[in-house]
This record gives sequence, C-alpha cells and structure tokens, in this order.
Amino acid sequence: MKIDPHAASARAFVRSLNILLKFARLYGYDHVRTIEHLDIAWRELQAAMPPASESGLLLGATGSQLLLDGVPLEGAPAERQFALLLSTAGIASVQFFPAVTHEELRRFARAFPTSKAKPAELVLQLKSALVGVRGVRINEICFIATDARLKDANIAAQLAVASLGDASQDEFKKWLNDPKKLLELIAAAQGSHVEGGNAGAGASATASGLGSVTTVGPGPVLAARGATATGPGVPGTGNPELEFATGPGNDLSPSSRGGDAGGYWIPGGAAVPEGLVPSHSYGRTVAPSEAEMFRILGALTSFGQIASGQGGIAGAGTFQQQIAQLPGTAQATLRQAIAGLAAQTTQTKPDETMLVQLAEHLAIRFALEQFEHGDVKVSAVRQMLDRMNQEIESLRNILGSHENKMTDAGILVESHREILDRQFWAAIPDSGKQSVLLSEDAWCIPPRNVQSYVAGLLEKGNVAEAVNILQNYASCADSEHAEARKKTAAGLSELAGLYSKADPNLLGEALRHVGLRLNIEQEADVQGTVSAAFVRLSQEAASTRSFSAMEQALELLHGVEAQRPGIARTLRGKMGIEERVPDFVDEALRARQVAAGLTGVLKLLPQPAMEQLSARFNRCSQRDDAENIANLAGDLGEEGLQYLRSTMRGGPVTEAVEMAGLLSRLDPQAVEVFLPGRIRDFARSAQDRIVRQISGSGATGRCRILLDILDYVDPLVMPLVIDEIGMSADREALSRLLTIVDGDLPIGSGQYLRVKAVEALGRIPATESIAVLKRIAGGKKVFGWTHSQELRIAALQALEKLDLAWAQEFLPNSGIENEDLALAPLTVFANSKFVRQRRHTRVRLRKPLTAVSTNLKENCRLEIKTASLSGGVATISRHLAPGTQVQLKLQLGLRNLQATALMRDYRAQDMAFEIVDMNLDERTKYRRLLAGKLTHLAPAIEDEAVTAAPPVNPAIAR
Repeated sequence: MKIDPHAASARAFVRSLNILLKFARLYGYDHVRTIEHLDIAWRELQAAMPPASESGLLLGATGSQLLLDGVPLEGAPAERQFALLLSTAGIASVQFFPAVTHEELRRFARAFPTSKAKPAELVLQLKSALVGVRGVRINEICFIATDARLKDANIAAQLAVASLGDASQDEFKKWLNDPKKLLELIAAAQGSHVEGGNAGAGASATASGLGSVTTVGPGPVLAARGATATGPGVPGTGNPELEFATGPGNDLSPSSRGGDAGGYWIPGGAAVPEGLVPSHSYGRTVAPSEAEMFRILGALTSFGQIASGQGGIAGAGTFQQQIAQLPGTAQATLRQAIAGLAAQTTQTKPDETMLVQLAEHLAIRFALEQFEHGDVKVSAVRQMLDRMNQEIESLRNILGSHENKMTDAGILVESHREILDRQFWAAIPDSGKQSVLLSEDAWCIPPRNVQSYVAGLLEKGNVAEAVNILQNYASCADSEHAEARKKTAAGLSELAGLYSKADPNLLGEALRHVGLRLNIEQEADVQGTVSAAFVRLSQEAASTRSFSAMEQALELLHGVEAQRPGIARTLRGKMGIEERVPDFVDEALRARQVAAGLTGVLKLLPQPAMEQLSARFNRCSQRDDAENIANLAGDLGEEGLQYLRSTMRGGPVTEAVEMAGLLSRLDPQAVEVFLPGRIRDFARSAQDRIVRQISGSGATGRCRILLDILDYVDPLVMPLVIDEIGMSADREALSRLLTIVDGDLPIGSGQYLRVKAVEALGRIPATESIAVLKRIAGGKKVFGWTHSQELRIAALQALEKLDLAWAQEFLPNSGIENEDLALAPLTVFANSKFVRQRRHTRVRLRKPLTAVSTNLKENCRLEIKTASLSGGVATISRHLAPGTQVQLKLQLGLRNLQATALMRDYRAQDMAFEIVDMNLDERTKYRRLLAGKLTHLAPAIEDEAVTAAPPVNPAIAR
C-alpha cells in the first residue's frame, strides 16, 4: 500500500515537536541542540502541508490520544503525555496554516513552560505568544449546556438496535439507501418520545427480540420485518412490508393539489419534484421555519455519518434522538418526503444517494414555498439555497464516493449548487418564471435557466416576449448594487449567443449597457467581469457579422479610451473585431458589394482596414480589382485617408511603402508633399518597390509624383522611374525627358538613362519631341555619327511612332539594320485590363544563355531561359534576396557582355531580374543576340505576377 508522503511528514513533525519541547525543558530554548531541532521541526512541518490546501495541518488532542487531521495517531508514551497536557489545559486542537513562518513556530514552541506549571498557565502563555500570529491558531474546548430531555437517549439507541437486529455494517448501508427502513427508525424515535417529557401520555416502547418493535400510542406507528403495530388511525397501505399510519391530515393520497400536504407543503400550481407525493390536508399545518429546515438537514447528515461507519450501528440512536427533538411540523415534513421516496421505490431500485436526494428535495420545496408566498425575493432565494447547499455538502462528502470516482476518471460532474438551482427553477410555474425574468431581480436567475426559458419561447415563436426578457436582463447591468452588476455581466457573457440568435439588435443594446458601465464602474472585481462581458459580446458580434453591433462596440471603446486608456488597449486586442477585418474585406471584395454597416466598422478601424486594402491593392493584377478596392477605400472617407497620410508622412518605411500605391490613387497631392522628402533615406529596395506601387496605382497624377522623386532615388532605380513615366504617356513629362535626352542627367546616372528617356518619349504622343529625336538619330560629325548606335536606334524606333514617314525615308541611309529595329519598345494600351504592361518584348531562348555574377562574396550561376532588353527570367544556382544588385557577365561564345541587374521575385524554381545599367555598345550587341532568336515571342501584355516587386524586407529597408 502506498504511503502518503504528507501524512508521514506530519507524523514526523509531531515527533520532532515533542522532542523539541523535551530538549527545551532539559537545556532551554537557546541551546544549540534545541535550535537545531527547531529547524528540523520547521522543515518537517513544511513537508507535511498538503498541497493546494487552505486549512493546513490540524493537530488535535482528546484525553491521551493525539489526532492528526482527525485521524488517531499511534505514538509512544511521550506523545500520549503531550496529548494529555493539551487536553488538561483545555486545548482541543492546534491549527497550522500554510502561511505559518519559522518565527511563528518558534514563538509557539517558546510558549510552553520549561518547568512545572499549571495547565491553565499554558493556555495563557500560548495566547500571549501568538498575538498577531496568522499561521498558528489555538482551538479551546467549549462546553455547551444540553436539553434535559436528552436523558433518555439510551432508549432511542435500544430501539435502533432492536429495529436493525444483528445486521452487519454492509447491511446497515443497504438500510440507509432504503426509505422504508429509514421510516422505521423515525417511527421508532417518535414512538419512544413524547414532547414535554411526559412518557405516560399513551406512548411507550419496548424492545423485544431481534427485528421486532412494538409501539402503542396515538402517534405514527410502523411495523416492519414481522413486527406488529397498533393504534388509532392505522390505514392499510396494501404493502405487506410497510404499514404506515399518519393520523388525520397526513393522508398519502396523491390527489391533493395546493395547500399543505400532510406536513409537507406544496404551493398551489407548483410542480411536485420527482419522488415527493403530495397529500390531502384536513387541517392547515404550519410550514417549518428556516432554522427547523437546517435541523432536518443536520439530522440527515448525522445519519449519513453513522452509515459511513462513524459510530457503528448502535449510533443510529443518535439519529432517532435528533428526529425526536424536531418540532411536529418538521417531523411531518420529513415523514412525507421519505414516504414519497418509499412510494417511488416500489417500482424502482433504491438509489445509493437517497439521503442526498431527500435533502435536495426538502431544500428546493422550502425555497419555493418561501418565494411564492412572498417571504423572500428571488435575490434571496439563491443565498438561501447556497446556505442549505453547504449543509447538504457535508452529506455529499460522506456519501459521494460514486461522484468522486467519476471526477477521478475525468468525467465532468455537474456541481451540486447548479443542480439545486436547476431543480428549483424547474419547480416554478411559467407565470412565475416570466414575472421574475421581467423584474429588476432578473439577474438572480442563473444564465442557464434564462437560456432554457428564452430558447423555449423562441421555439414557440414568442419572439417579442423573448426580446423583452433579454432586454430587461441586460438592463440589470445598470443596477445600483455591485453584486447585481457583476452577476449580470457574467450572465451576458454566457448568453451572448442567445442575444445574437433572438435579435441581432439585442447585441448592440447589451453592448451599450456594458460599455457605458465600463466608463464609470469603480468596483475592481465588477470591472473585470464587465470587461469580460464586453469582450464576449463583441466577439459574438464579430463571429455573426453583426456590423451594427460591432460599430457600437467600437464607438463605446473610443469612449473608454478617453477615460481609461489602459483598459481600452487591453480590450481592443481581445474583442476579435480587428483580427476579422481581413475576412470582412475579402468578403466585401468578392461580393463586389459592401454589406450594410461594414463601412462604419472599417471607418472606426482605419489602421487595419487600410493595411488590408493596401496589401490587396498592391497585389492586384487586373484593373477592375484595383478599382473595386480603391472604391471601398474611398468609402472610408477622411478617417482612412488620415491614416494613410500620417503613415506616408512619418510612419515606418515598410508601412509607408505599402501605403504609397493606394494613397497615390486616393490623394496624389499628399504623396507629392510627403514622399520626396523621405524617399532619399529609403533603402534601394524600398525605393524600387514604391516606384512600382505608384506606377501601378493608375492615379492620374502619378507622372508628376515620379518626376518629383526622380532626383532623390538611387541611380539604379532611375531607369525604372523613367520607364514608368513613359508608360504613363503624360505630356507633363516632356520637358524633363527632353533635357535628359540632351545630356542633362541626374546626379549619379549614366548614358543608359538617356536611352530610357528616348524610349519614354516614343510612348508619349507629342510632336514637340520629334525635332530632338531627329537630331539624335541623324546627327553627324566629320567621321561617323554624333551619338552612339544604341541611342540612335532608340531614337529611330521612337520616330517610327511619332513620324513614320520620316523614319522610313531616313532608314536606308541611317546605317541601322532592320534587325536592330526588331525589338522596339512595346506600345502602351490605355484600355488594358491589366494593371501593368510589358515594356519590351520577351524572347524565349531555345538554348539557355549562361551568366555568372562577379560582385558577390559567393558568386552564382544563372541559366537565362527568357530574356528582353530590360531583363529576364533565369534558373539560379543559389538563393538571392529580392533587390540584390548583381554584376552579370553574359557568356556569348568567346565574347562576354557586362550588365548591372537587380534581382526580382521568385516564380517556382526561377528568379526574375531587371537590367538597370549597361554599356550602350554592349546593349546593341545584346539586342542583336535577342533579335536573332525571335522565333518565339512572349505575350506583349505583362501581368502583375511578372513585374510585381516583392515586399520590402524590414532589415533592408533600414
């Protein structure tokens, strides 16, 4: 058998404490051995403390016997002498609480005298030493005077033994579970006792033989197991094992309804609990008082203790003695309840928890009678049931082994307090339930009872009545009483789903009551419960898509922020609305129609709303989707725009980059004001992405924004800016492009940018640029052409779009081959359904072109499968972060071409790259290489999957 380590430590502590006191008497408390043993006793006391226990360790004494937590402790003569010392001094027990300290134990030990002293002095010394001590408590013996009527208690014990015969303890437990046998004990007690001490008023009792009891008198008479019973008014029950006589007014007929039932009262119109049989009332019987009801419950608890083996079979006389002392009304009440159970057991097997059922039924009926007669309000019923439940709990602890086994097995068992509440509620008629739920005391009703009643109304179609009840229940959150507010808030947390089911508008109303209470609630514990209710109702609104309730919750939260910002921050993260914004946005975009109330919710959540809309706007590949998102963002009004502006003005770089595209579409002027001053401090990868977001926004003013930031971006990003300016086809860019073409370049840029500017001029239908382009294409010097071949090719390709006749006439004498003009910049389609379009034709290479990096610590190899004049797609030998600058060396047989590229996004196993700088002569060679492989052309339209820049890495952005 496994020994409890805490019990073993407790016994060791008792021994050490006894030795400590013995050493103190021999050597004094300041001796080293005494101090050492004090430390040992302290350690053993700590080990003896049961875990998670508030009561700690109880050391009791009765005579010469020490008790440890109520269990006798076997000990040596020294322990018995210590017990005798405590008992003689009038000390019943010493309680060591878990909070006991080493100093408190030392003070306790020093209170014991080291020389001979009177026992009374020990008590005084202990009281003096333990003043202000919280970890040790002394419990003294208290003698209480008893009623003189208990002098004949031995008669009850004799009758109990006579009734039970020589039954064993197991057989006695069977008697406990049989109400018929319990009635025998009660009848024997009443037959042996006459109130007022007059034993000669027609009542006598004798015990003769085993299992035979004979009682004579006018009281209730019982005969069992062959016994005989005589007396006036003994009716036949038809049961050969049971003859029960109640006398006038105690008929067991189940036909009576209302009034008193043979001492057990059944209110008119009330349901009768299972197992309780009402009877006719020939004369009104006064219902027992609350104190008498507690005496009945106490008697049942005592009988349960006897059955559990505490006191033996002969101890049943104690139970009879307690019953005999009850007033007649209480005895009749108990008899009727047991008789009802006895009638039930004729068809069913007696239950092992019969005493518990009996106690619960008595408690419920008493509470119901008090409530329906108006003696107590519904708010006091719960307190009354709680008090009776505490009394019944002792009985359950004695007889609840079955439930304990279920709990140990991990099976959830309904709490007994909940059982009492549920049974009490079930006994109230519907009219009474409705009256309570519509009163100001509705908060007293447990939420599960409210749920069951309202759910029943909804099933019957009584929606209006259900709504009224729920509205009244929510209004209890404004009660003047803190307990009412606390319980209402807890109930609203449980009923959130019911409020949503009954009427979505009720959620908003409940949120209003709770949200307003958050601003003014002063009680800390109530405030926590109200906060939890606010969170739960908000979560329910979010999960059921009740946007009006969500909007109200957020508005109330703004009010809380003004008064209690700390609480508001905590609640915002728990409400569950912000985390569902992505789902709300996706649903609205898929439906192409905003749900009623969603716009109001998103206005109150500008940050998450704009973050989600911006992310989706940047991922759009088709123009219609981008328009849909922009329209939804525009509906959010100034609240959303203000968040975008503040982010662009001073927000983190990564967030500013993501917001640039949507803000360019909604408010391009704000981007013009804030972006140029910030973009120069951005990392090149961030600059690259922000240019792409602005160009893909479709904003009418995007060209002006790009022109403003041209001088502030990295030189490797400038070619992309020029390309995107040309793709906008905005005449506003002509002046700046013409100056670049003439050689007035931004700081840090090179000749490659002039080629890009010429290509951009070709996409803008403006006659002003024709003269400049002709000068570049046809300009000569003494030996050869004024400008490089690549720049002349780009100019002639632009002129083919602006002045085709001149270009055709000039071509034969230009020194430019038709093959050089094959890869012209692609035409921009104003009505394209795609957000972005390709700038150059992509050529699929039948044989991959090999390139290697030359500027990295660990260089890599690229197998280029598809290429254009502006970049391509390649299989790469190792991972490179998007935005990485790479110096490429393209291997063309014995020749090599050099180019500077930026790595783009991944697609499957490949990675895209974009050429951002290249020697013009080598670009001409690269052009001819691609022109010779024009058997397979890629589509002219570029979708987002090809050109979308990857999100900015925060580390790179910094």
